[in-house]
Amino acid sequence: MSRGNLRNIKKRINSTESTMQITKAMQMVATARLNKIQRQWDGVKDFSFYAERILKKSPFVENSFYTQETEGTLVLVITPDMGLAGSFPSDLAREALRLKQSIEDFKGFLVIGAKGYYALRHEGILLSRTNLYDVPKVDHAEFLIEDLFEIMRAKNITKVKVLYGLLKNVLVQLPATFDLLPIKKELLEIDERYEYEPSQEEVFESAAYLYVLSKLYRFLFETKLSELHARQNAMKNATDNAYELIEELTLEYNKQRQTLITQELIEIISGAKMQ
Repeated sequence: MSRGNLRNIKKRINSTESTMQITKAMQMVATARLNKIQRQWDGVKDFSFYAERILKKSPFVENSFYTQETEGTLVLVITPDMGLAGSFPSDLAREALRLKQSIEDFKGFLVIGAKGYYALRHEGILLSRTNLYDVPKVDHAEFLIEDLFEIMRAKNITKVKVLYGLLKNVLVQLPATFDLLPIKKELLEIDERYEYEPSQEEVFESAAYLYVLSKLYRFLFETKLSELHARQNAMKNATDNAYELIEELTLEYNKQRQTLITQELIEIISGAKMQ
């Protein structure tokens, strides 16, 4: 037993304590950001709900940009820009690859977030947007709709699937897929008694755009909430693990220190007897 071992253990304790301070600070930051934007979540869900209700009461228009269906599917993948969120970013990337393999008429990805870009950069990305927002707003959703529609028209794509982070609860965040386009006739509650003004086409186009905007805004926001919850949980687990490791190392340090002291005392006593 040497004092060198004690120094090594002490260094590990100090290093782990420094790491624990960082993970605890990041957990607190994630919690503070969650508390700040969580209050907006009900409003985002309401926006999506009422936009869908408006669409359901609208007339259905055949051969509209929103309803036509030909070969070609685009997968819009929403991922975080930052890491340290457990397996959440990699789960989204794995699900995106699985979707690519399962879609026969896959045309490419539209990727939101740096984590998705780096994971899928060799898998057929048509366009990517990174570090676009801190907290999603309607303006961001409108900007992305412009990108989406431009790609659809350029590549003759009519089908769009959205892969996002579903916030199941505060402990579980899962990849989820939603068929955004085309809009199916079954979604609408058509009532022939209604007359529409202006034209049916104008009413449907406006309602369909609002529907797509509200859904995309919701998916952006929900993925951000899922990211923050995942980071909060990951940092809490890392902090707890660091605390347990510090306790184990401190116990080992005390044991070795006690053993070393005992050994030195024995040597001193033995030396005194020999004199």
